[in-house]
Amino acid sequence: MSGLSAALRLAMFGKNVLVLEKHYVVGGLNSFYARKGRKFDVGLHAVTNFPSPSSGKTSPLLRACRQLRIPFESLNLYEQSRSRISFEDKHIRFNNEFSFFLNEIYENFPKEKDRFRNFLQKMEDFDAYSINVPDLSTRSILKEAFAEPLLGEMLLCPTSYYGSAQENDIDFATFTMLFDAIFKQGLARPSHGIRAILDPLVQKLDEMGVKRLMNNAVKKIKTYNGKATEIVMDNEDTYTADHIISTCGLVETEELLTKKKTPPKENKMGNFSVIETISVFKGKPTDFGWDETVIFYNDDQEFRYEKPKESMDSTSGVICIPENYQDPHNQKVDESRLRITNPANFDKWDSLEEPAYIAEKARCETVMLQKALEYLPKGQIQKKDFSDATLLKDTFTPRTIKKYTNHANGALYGSPVKSRSGSSQIKNLYLAGTDQGYIGIVGAMLGGIAVANNRILRPA
Repeated sequence: MSGLSAALRLAMFGKNVLVLEKHYVVGGLNSFYARKGRKFDVGLHAVTNFPSPSSGKTSPLLRACRQLRIPFESLNLYEQSRSRISFEDKHIRFNNEFSFFLNEIYENFPKEKDRFRNFLQKMEDFDAYSINVPDLSTRSILKEAFAEPLLGEMLLCPTSYYGSAQENDIDFATFTMLFDAIFKQGLARPSHGIRAILDPLVQKLDEMGVKRLMNNAVKKIKTYNGKATEIVMDNEDTYTADHIISTCGLVETEELLTKKKTPPKENKMGNFSVIETISVFKGKPTDFGWDETVIFYNDDQEFRYEKPKESMDSTSGVICIPENYQDPHNQKVDESRLRITNPANFDKWDSLEEPAYIAEKARCETVMLQKALEYLPKGQIQKKDFSDATLLKDTFTPRTIKKYTNHANGALYGSPVKSRSGSSQIKNLYLAGTDQGYIGIVGAMLGGIAVANNRILRPA
């Protein structure tokens, strides 16, 4: 997303742009694939930053659409119905009305009302989008902000799952951006999935004559006197450019350099990864008593967001039911999807031979479904009933994430170390995307735009 957005922004201003894509489809982890005639979105649980009436033209999503000249209406976004954060027997519901979320906070934590208002003001006063923003621990700030630790733990859950590269914490700038994106603005989904965003980007690039080389990976970036001088591809083709924007990650970009100033440090390596299983089942979600869109859950009062010791950990995770977005077409569907996401251990998955890998996926699918059914409303369906209704299952693991994002350790959100300015150790080589600190689909687009604007079109 960030690379396509940067390329489009540069092409709009007459720059000669070449897009190099390792895979045969665009989008990285925000892409799509087909199984048995059905198309699946890979990373799309939700498009955050759905424009609220109060955000007006300042909405990040509207800003991205304006910069890329994509009509907002063409995305055909439909809002969530209602979502939930559940920790044991405590539940906070939210939808795209911030007042509803506030009432949920005040009803569940009445003694925290004044402290929560102070916390909202603290976020309002914090310049989360500054490239010089300090790196602060959100977990520490939340512990100081509230007398009841559970409130802070519950707020950490959705924000971490939607954007933290750190284990068991999230930097306060990212937390503030995601809190605004999820709760103040809201969640939505394009009627036609991620292709509703990818297709316009690709179409505009093609119309502007931007050349895209697909299924062609970068092997190394040659440098001389602190500048990137040449890109060498896996097939030994070479390219030169005045500027290079890399979206494969901070550590991964540094490893491509032929002359590294410093070797990658251990603290730059991201470790948090996930396994996700998607079940296609007969009927509508409401047939089974399910009317919520996204459920973030945790089995304990302390939120765990870390690399598990085993292949996966089902005690914390995310459940998403895409057909519960308020798309009118969903009222007539004859099959729906249940997406379950849990923390996973890249090393365990990467070490498995193919037969063991397939068997472990099947085992995890069973465990993940059992846990998800505990957090879904009882409705009319139990594990055996759901299995009987299931038409197709597909699962991706940390190994899949490594394949399609190139992130070391299959790290979902890349490195915990971010380059907010987009700068690297090489003066004409810039970073965009996850390791720039812009999170989510909207953030990825804005990150690419920011690098194109600030580093190339109008450099400081």
